[in-house]
Amino acid sequence: MRKEVYWAIAIGILFGLAVAFGAWRINYSLKSKTPAPTPTPGIQNTNTSSITLDKPENNDVVTVTPLTVTGITKPLSWVTVSGEKGDYITQSDETGVFSQDVDLTPGANQIKVTSLDSQGNESSQKVLVVYSASFQLTPSSSPVPTSATSESEINQEVAQQVAEASKNPKAYIGTVTDIADSTIQIKSTDSQIQQISISAPGIGVVNLKGTNNNQIKLTDIAIGDFIIAMGYVNSNSVLDAQRILVTDPLAQAQINASVAEVAGISKKTITVTDIKSGTQSTLTPDKNTDIESYTNGKERGLKIASINQNDLVIIVLDQSGTPVILRSVFDIGASQG
Repeated sequence: MRKEVYWAIAIGILFGLAVAFGAWRINYSLKSKTPAPTPTPGIQNTNTSSITLDKPENNDVVTVTPLTVTGITKPLSWVTVSGEKGDYITQSDETGVFSQDVDLTPGANQIKVTSLDSQGNESSQKVLVVYSASFQLTPSSSPVPTSATSESEINQEVAQQVAEASKNPKAYIGTVTDIADSTIQIKSTDSQIQQISISAPGIGVVNLKGTNNNQIKLTDIAIGDFIIAMGYVNSNSVLDAQRILVTDPLAQAQINASVAEVAGISKKTITVTDIKSGTQSTLTPDKNTDIESYTNGKERGLKIASINQNDLVIIVLDQSGTPVILRSVFDIGASQG
């Protein structure tokens, strides 16, 4: 009898390991391919091929700032990360991996990550995350107990751990089209119909329209409102809301980065030649333009007079409106051409 128990335990452990290994292989396979994030206005995959974001995922809800953005691109590429609070620059390592902390603002944050090389080739990914320090995360499950001795117990607990590990808070974002006693229906920013459950007690609702920032009731939400609902998505693709922001519709962001060579410097302007197109233009930084050098993995503030002719610079422009806004100029050193 003792021998049969040992065999049962051994088989159970081996089966559990097989399940865990299978889950790992699936996860690894998915990560090894370029994902196709759910598009939203101004938050679409604009790229060609050579950059893949690992974290965050589109419509993630996060509760701390700064947020670490990670991914993989061509080795030793410059990588700009543009968020609501500004632009950042880093460089991928010899394997193409990059990581950059980004400061967030409360509510929706549009983040664009662009990879550039010295020939001006660029590829980019966009992602939207929602930052809320008030959102209550569901505690993660504990590791698989070592007391499990049967096949069914190990299988169940491994499956539970895998399920919990993939349970991240998400945001449903869009315009309210219908309201019932326990649900809100929205048309998402990519024209999908999504259901939000509002049956849980204690759902926080905040009005952020215009300059407002005040608590309101669930019953104050009306058809036509643009909302950001935060919670966990159940097996029926219904979001169980914990917190809802009533806000203005998201404005489409058009932030673009490019590599240029400095052709000339004056007291207030920088004349540059785009590396890829050969187009020459004159930049006029203002008090809000961030001008920095980037060498040996470090950024430091820079004045126009310290930029040299023939230096390579990365330019970040906001082309959402008129006039175009010069957000950042990163001096990355002398041109090798």
